[in-house]
Amino acid sequence: MLRSKIAITGIVVAGLAVGCQEAATAPRHAGTTPRFATASDTGGGGGGGSQSHVVANGDIGFANWSGGDTLSGTFNFGSLTVGRSGTTNNPQTFLNYFIEQCDIFFNCSLVYGFGLIPNRDLSGGMSGRQLHLSTNTTGNPNFFSVGPTGQITVDWKVNGFFTATANGTSQLVYPGVRQLFQGSSSTVSATAVGKVVGVSISPFSDALIGTSHNVTIDIFR
Repeated sequence: MLRSKIAITGIVVAGLAVGCQEAATAPRHAGTTPRFATASDTGGGGGGGSQSHVVANGDIGFANWSGGDTLSGTFNFGSLTVGRSGTTNNPQTFLNYFIEQCDIFFNCSLVYGFGLIPNRDLSGGMSGRQLHLSTNTTGNPNFFSVGPTGQITVDWKVNGFFTATANGTSQLVYPGVRQLFQGSSSTVSATAVGKVVGVSISPFSDALIGTSHNVTIDIFR
């Protein structure tokens, strides 16, 4: 049986802070087993997308959300991370996202992608208390995708509800995909609005922007 586990941003931060692994189980209809549609692999990302490894240093943004359409009964859960990596002489920008979409019968499909995007597609940072992401994954040879590709636009603005310093290990698990975080970061709560390959981020999302310090992010599938 496939079970979907989604780590909300706050849980990820808490997990990093105490050095343990945390994940929250997505809601499921009683007595119903979600059925996950088969998605095709697209894009690059290196090595056929079986694994991605990046060391984040510098500005970083997180958004985790759940939302749906009350008329159709469909709902979705999503998570997105973007940030700076690489070296001073070879700066890079990484992006990963995961979206699970389900209908009223709990037939679910998974869309995700990870890899490098052009540095210019991410602007702002902690100094300006906001972050802006605008990238198109279609045709990006350094990005691996399952499901549709396309435009991703997200804007973060610091709201100052809380700040957090994290240090340790946490993970995010979806059916067939596991994302492992190891390292330290300093973050502040924010609001996030935008769309990820056609899926809107809920206005009630959990969002953070901050600074990462040698945070290793490994994605396995």
